[in-house]
Amino acid sequence: MKINSDRAQIVDEREPVVMAAPPVAGEGAFAAPSPALVPDAVVGSETVLVSRTSEFTPGMLVAAVVAVGLLLIGGITAARAGIDSSLDEPVVEVAGYTATALLGLIVFVFGLLLLVAALSRADSAILFLGIAGGVMALVAVFQPSVGEGSLAIERRFAVLTAIVMGVVVAAALLPTVRRRSVVRRTSDVN
Repeated sequence: MKINSDRAQIVDEREPVVMAAPPVAGEGAFAAPSPALVPDAVVGSETVLVSRTSEFTPGMLVAAVVAVGLLLIGGITAARAGIDSSLDEPVVEVAGYTATALLGLIVFVFGLLLLVAALSRADSAILFLGIAGGVMALVAVFQPSVGEGSLAIERRFAVLTAIVMGVVVAAALLPTVRRRSVVRRTSDVN
């Protein structure tokens, strides 16, 4: 591949430079300007626009509230059942539902992931986690002995979880509400 360059022709076709005569004493950059060129006062106005935008994401708020609830339930369950021995025994009761330490850890980790997604304002992650949580809850609704009973999950807890995950999904699908306020300040310049 060959590239032709006419650089020499372009350089030679430049316009000639004309030098100005040096300034005479009393004229030039440091000389006083002519009185005809200086106005008595500079009158004008300056306008400053200050714009402020605020956002509200319903999915983020709902996901954060649900995540805190899941963190509490999962943490209390894991603490009561104890995670130092077998995770499928003993079966404890938390908030009127039975669960094992394994279920408590699953709920806690899921709540932690949902909280991270909510705080980072990741609508797609909130939507994904809501759908995944809803599917897992529906599996537990139709098959409460999932995991050979190692979770000790109750059907009514699984139904409640499926409903809550449905609310998270619905909230994640809502649009972000943006509000913009513009303040205009005008001041006279003298």
